[in-house]
Amino acid sequence: MYTFQMMAFGGLAVAAFVMLLITQTKQRVSWPGWLVPAAAFLPLAVLTLFALVQEGHTAFWPVPTGSLWGMQIWFDRLMGVTAAFFLLQNRARAAGMRSEVWVILVIFTGSLGLLPVLARTVQLEQQQASCRAGHGMPGSASR
Repeated sequence: MYTFQMMAFGGLAVAAFVMLLITQTKQRVSWPGWLVPAAAFLPLAVLTLFALVQEGHTAFWPVPTGSLWGMQIWFDRLMGVTAAFFLLQNRARAAGMRSEVWVILVIFTGSLGLLPVLARTVQLEQQQASCRAGHGMPGSASR
């Protein structure tokens, strides 16, 4: 159990560092900002796949339903993902994405699906900004 606790604290430290770093950004990023959510997606996807293979697709259910704290964390996660999708979906639509397709991914995978939505939205926004600035044509966007 000690290993899992260390991983949890490590994840908290990394998330806090990234959030504090983001708050210090004064201007819109000019580098490929979609790489941030894409990079966050990779370790989460690997950990999820590893847990899925090791413990099965329903093994998570006793955790959120086994205690009041588990239920509180479950609802906190649901509300956080819902709020994030609510805030992101208008940006995604404006960038040319069909949110109806992406919401299915988010409903069934939570943050794991939200990260690719964010990455693709930022990528399309940067392509549109680049096109408006006269730096070339954006690539064909998959919707």
